[in-house]
Amino acid sequence: MRGPQDPPTLEQFAAQRPAAGPCSVALCLGPLELELGGLDEARAALLFERYSPYASAAARSTHALRLRLGLEPVDYFLDPPTEVEHVQVRIACDGARVRYLSYQIAGWFDVRGGRGDLLLARGDWEPPWRSFENYIRTAVAWQAAGRGGALVHAASAVRAGRGYLFYGESGAGKSTLCACNRRGQVLSDDLSLVLPGAAGLEIVGSPFRGTYEGAPAVQGRFPLAAGFRLIQAPRAEVRAVDRVRALAELVGNLPFVAESFHERPDLFGATLDGFAGVPLAHLRFTKDDGFWDAIQAAGL
Repeated sequence: MRGPQDPPTLEQFAAQRPAAGPCSVALCLGPLELELGGLDEARAALLFERYSPYASAAARSTHALRLRLGLEPVDYFLDPPTEVEHVQVRIACDGARVRYLSYQIAGWFDVRGGRGDLLLARGDWEPPWRSFENYIRTAVAWQAAGRGGALVHAASAVRAGRGYLFYGESGAGKSTLCACNRRGQVLSDDLSLVLPGAAGLEIVGSPFRGTYEGAPAVQGRFPLAAGFRLIQAPRAEVRAVDRVRALAELVGNLPFVAESFHERPDLFGATLDGFAGVPLAHLRFTKDDGFWDAIQAAGL
């Protein structure tokens, strides 16, 4: 039985709601595309600016996930907190269909079917872009997982044409490492998109860059050379770690999806298979970019 704080059932999305307007914004992340329609001009302009240079007016691929916005005559789906807290997102998985709930957005999307809906409440507790972004991040995470990739809570950088992941919980040092970097191109200091390519996993440029503003956004796809669990230490060093432990640490940094692995063991298996050929280790680092020397010394 659905509780009052669970995402709406699919039946509750069946009735047509009025659209906010005739505009759409598409997000192109390598082979993964999402198109959000039913936007008014102001919201479309806001999202287009936020997601530039990855945004366009319409998706190009016939396999894009196409989402329709409808207006719901309620103030909030979840009551906003009176004090600052981590944003609440509720996710439920019904096979290939994923349902979503937060303060101002309720929605669903079909990972395989290429469509979905989201409903926007009237409240203004969140900035307009953030209401949409958490839903979009969730959709990207599930689309990536469905393809054998992942959206990882990780910093990422490219050096010599090869991509590197640096993951860990909040406070592990992702932003610190990116701020110290002088020899690579930073893609993100927060969330990094990984998708399968012709020769294995690739890091794909995305707008989910966190707080990093040290250089323009990086577009493109780069072979994933290695992934590292970050540990701040007196000197930079790469340390080998048991593979089971390394995979557990990686899975612990897959937001929006990992909580549903028990319902979708096929996605869990696809994640393990996708990262099977990717070296995973611990990176002990200091507040300088000597971590690149440690990575080179480890042959990675």
